[in-house]
Amino acid sequence: MADKLPVVGIAVDSWLLALRSFMPGLPWLAALMVAAGFYRLALGSAAGGGSLVAFALLAAVFLAGVAYSLQVYRAMLGRPAGKFIQLAHANLAAYMAFIFIGVFIGFFLAILPGILLEASGRTDLGVDTSPAIVQAAFMDMLPTAYGAVFLVACAAGLWALCFLALRLLLIGAATVSRGETMVFRTWPWTKGHSLRLGLAAMATHVAPFAIAVTANAALDPVLGASYAGLFAGGALGMLLLTPFILAGHALAVTVLPRLAPDENDAPAIAPAP
Repeated sequence: MADKLPVVGIAVDSWLLALRSFMPGLPWLAALMVAAGFYRLALGSAAGGGSLVAFALLAAVFLAGVAYSLQVYRAMLGRPAGKFIQLAHANLAAYMAFIFIGVFIGFFLAILPGILLEASGRTDLGVDTSPAIVQAAFMDMLPTAYGAVFLVACAAGLWALCFLALRLLLIGAATVSRGETMVFRTWPWTKGHSLRLGLAAMATHVAPFAIAVTANAALDPVLGASYAGLFAGGALGMLLLTPFILAGHALAVTVLPRLAPDENDAPAIAPAP
């Protein structure tokens, strides 16, 4: 197990591995894009996101995503390891952990502005207080010490979610590599490596995700709100996220043999032609 992870080295290796695993996962990526397109179409339809059809399509996106991840992990590891149900179980467990913690953080951040506004004495909040007045008072409070408290709380909440994501980075790769569901059992493996994993993730996660979101926002008004535009927006949005998905998976596979408690997880990756 490495004492220190070479940040630049693992970031470069991750992107090289991501590029080599694009073609093997292409069939399931196409299925994932179709599912995402229909889900976006359902959300934009008159029935809205609360319909059973939209929920079923969201489940289809999840299942196609798991199948795509499994194919990508197998290509990166160089062997047909893992099972679909194991990876789906691991992903669901991770999502539930994020939702559980995120709800508490979101609830706290939702009530904190009201508490700070009352403490600052800038406005008297009540059931009849106009939302416009509350918003104006909140914006007026932001440059003050009370606003600094709110910003620090937001930063702490974001840090907590990012820290959780880094500590659980290996669950997918470890689940496929070992052939058993691995969630919090990988938690000790990343202990003491969060900073270096976070720095590498700036190149493998943050940068491609930011580029995808920016490009998707630029495409949105161009595609429009027609049925074809909604479907294309969902499909292209997923395609834009592909570098983020591939590089994120590749980072986990790259550092897995360095951080796992034994050396049997080393990926047998064929050399690039």
